[in-house]
Amino acid sequence: MTTDKFRPSRPTKSLVKIEPRYQSKKLSILNSLKPDHSLLTTSQWTLLSNLYNSFDESQLSFLGKSLADTHNSLQPVNVTYQRLVENYLLSIYETTGRYLCLNDDICKLSFPDRSILLRSAADNISSMASIFIIHHFDLFNLDSFLKIMSAMFDNCGISLVQWPMKFINPDIIIFKLALSLFALSKTTYLYSPNISIDSTNSSTIFHIQNKYAEVTWKYLNYRYGWYEAVKHFHSIIYWLMALTMLMCDVQTFSRHVDSIDSLVELTELTFILDDVEKIIDTK
Repeated sequence: MTTDKFRPSRPTKSLVKIEPRYQSKKLSILNSLKPDHSLLTTSQWTLLSNLYNSFDESQLSFLGKSLADTHNSLQPVNVTYQRLVENYLLSIYETTGRYLCLNDDICKLSFPDRSILLRSAADNISSMASIFIIHHFDLFNLDSFLKIMSAMFDNCGISLVQWPMKFINPDIIIFKLALSLFALSKTTYLYSPNISIDSTNSSTIFHIQNKYAEVTWKYLNYRYGWYEAVKHFHSIIYWLMALTMLMCDVQTFSRHVDSIDSLVELTELTFILDDVEKIIDTK
């Protein structure tokens, strides 16, 4: 396909400042796709492009590779490697925040719906993204990384993420589509006492989910053919089910919960400022 089919995400104010040293090439590109003869409409290709661009994994890719290279090149100094792991975890939440601000469907939700959805979306995205990067760079096979993460989240927490890894698809586009589906999942309401379950407009959320699911299926059917598409979609369902079961235990780690609290507060403030700016512009 030609790259002009994919349009950049809408401009927005950055939730956090990204330092140049964290920039890296993305894990994959979309140039292999040829939308001209696919089942997707022009608007669906635009949606696929926007969902792909909304989650920028370049910073996570850079830090994941740095963790692997530092471990393999020399025996890392504990303090230095500890700091690198902490930077990686911080990057998970920063990248999650940027996705939330760049996803047009989340931005266009009503203020009450958006405020309620943000917490579960931040939980889901940060957990799923972290597991994907750990799997991609095989970080759990690095003794230093595993030791530091075990100290932060205990051995039980580490073992819990092993099962969802079995269903990960290395296709970065499939990952980002699955991420967007999981971002809007309301199943984590069952696990978080801080989230109200009776205030969101479920029909609006379901409409967005259906839109994402249709784009995901059509992309799979185009990219892999019907038979392989069924298998890939089946794996995505199992992947999201495994992640949903994991979210119950994620809520027990205070380090993660505190980070999500801070992220949600900052994201809500960003949305409020954007809303105020739009009101001013219309006057």
